Amino acid sequence: MSKAEIAKAAGVRRPAVNNWEKRHADFPRPVDEGDRYEVEAMARWLMRRPIPANVLRPGEPAGSTYGERFARSIGLIPQTENPEPAQTSARAAVRSAADSAWEPPRDLLPNLEKWRGEGGDPESYEELLLVLLHLRCHDPRLWGSLVRAARPAAPLPFGTVLARALVEHQQRYPVVRDAVGNVGLKIWTDRQLAEVVRILEDVCAGERRDVPSTMTRAAVVCRALLDGFATDDRVRGGEFHTPDSIVRLAVRLLAPRPGDRVYDPACGDGAFLAGAAARIEERGGTSRSRSFGGQTMSVRSLRMAALNLAIHNLTTVTELRRGSALREDPSRTGKSDVIFANPPFNMRDWSRRDPTDDPRWRRFGPPPRHNANYGWLQYAVAKLSPRGRAAVLMPNTAAVSANTHEHGIRRKMVEQGVVDCLIMLPEQLFRSTPVPVTLWLLRSRPSDDSHHVLFIDARALGIKVDRKHRVLRPEDIDKITETYEEWRRVGPAYTGDAGFAAVASAATIVDRACSLAASRYVTAEPSSDPYAEEKVRRLPEELQKLHRRAAEVDALVDDRVSEVLR
Repeated sequence: MSKAEIAKAAGVRRPAVNNWEKRHADFPRPVDEGDRYEVEAMARWLMRRPIPANVLRPGEPAGSTYGERFARSIGLIPQTENPEPAQTSARAAVRSAADSAWEPPRDLLPNLEKWRGEGGDPESYEELLLVLLHLRCHDPRLWGSLVRAARPAAPLPFGTVLARALVEHQQRYPVVRDAVGNVGLKIWTDRQLAEVVRILEDVCAGERRDVPSTMTRAAVVCRALLDGFATDDRVRGGEFHTPDSIVRLAVRLLAPRPGDRVYDPACGDGAFLAGAAARIEERGGTSRSRSFGGQTMSVRSLRMAALNLAIHNLTTVTELRRGSALREDPSRTGKSDVIFANPPFNMRDWSRRDPTDDPRWRRFGPPPRHNANYGWLQYAVAKLSPRGRAAVLMPNTAAVSANTHEHGIRRKMVEQGVVDCLIMLPEQLFRSTPVPVTLWLLRSRPSDDSHHVLFIDARALGIKVDRKHRVLRPEDIDKITETYEEWRRVGPAYTGDAGFAAVASAATIVDRACSLAASRYVTAEPSSDPYAEEKVRRLPEELQKLHRRAAEVDALVDDRVSEVLR
């Protein structure tokens, strides 16, 4: 919401909102460069601002807050509700909305980075933060003792208290043992460690106890930290962290359900698995034992994934292994209903043997040994159950590769109906790589519309949050998801959306050299300029004027050169 919209909903003038921002340090921060504010954050803040008695509206009892007026105005509570119950109802409505859409403050990561210091190892610090979040989630008694010990007047050095607490915690929860062993507390001062605990407690405190485990503040903070720490120098064993907005998009598109077997063959820090579980819980479902599986390529990725999923309370439903999925027997992990993957792009030497001798690639053809992209795509299709679907991130170049092997694989995948949709995403969504990406949606078996593919060009969506980074907003995810759902509902009869989405038949795709770049099929949106035709008609006249002017300039230059040479 803009400040003008906030003022209108709260029943004040625009300058009053500006004054609140200037006078109160805890006033919510804008969520984008357009100076807009999160509705739930603003509602929570306004709940603490009582309305002066002389400006109460008719029907508003004494003690009413601007938050209650705000909630009633934007529809969180009915306009016709009686005033007295409305106070309780408004607070409950805002609290419920805030719990489901809560986001950590934007200064969380800068504050934590400040206390890491210049000498603190970034990877060890990241693991320390996740261990502390796990401790807060699973051992409230021990966490409470840490919070008390972090006070300035505490008798013992905080580093000593924290070291003892971590030893006790890892004895109860072996999942944190490797991470604790990798964290050297001595590189930080007592004050640094105490401040970190205080920051995490402040940001996580105050939530309801009945919030699902994947939506607790500790879980949300965990996802935010993994997003924020995923910079160029912290690529984990060749596996990139998948930004949370891409995770939310892919999960919305595939919509995993309770009972689904969910698998990620290159799970990195477990972002897709945690996102899928959160989606299931948001819809009121639960996950059965061992219904989530993932593989990582490095020891550290395995450690981070285990911590991430444990913070989301998914340890009992997840089976993680280390190893390269492309080098192992695919029968080891069985079939899956939903597959997510953000594999290493353009990976070389990915196969133990010549791919042409590998029976796994008989259906579509052997990928080239110097590039595993089409190995990952085929692997995802091969692992799907009969009703399964997959979402795989690939560099844009994979959709148009002219390599003979990859072109042949791409053609067979299209002709056999396993390619469902390709979505070109905006640039700069990844902090760790500038490579533009496309999300491939694949299916196990052909369907009635399998000889058609939906193309979505979403490059214009998203919003910049800083100079080098963009995110997909909820409305962007809604637009992509609604387009895809309409395509699945209507099939080949879908007429597309000029400038955004289009459908192409397999024959059309083959005619265009099997290019799967959405930009080849999505037509430009018609101009909204009412004078466009008139401007086009004037172009020849303008061109003639420019030619005459150029001739005059040339003549002038010739005259000046002649004068110099005399």
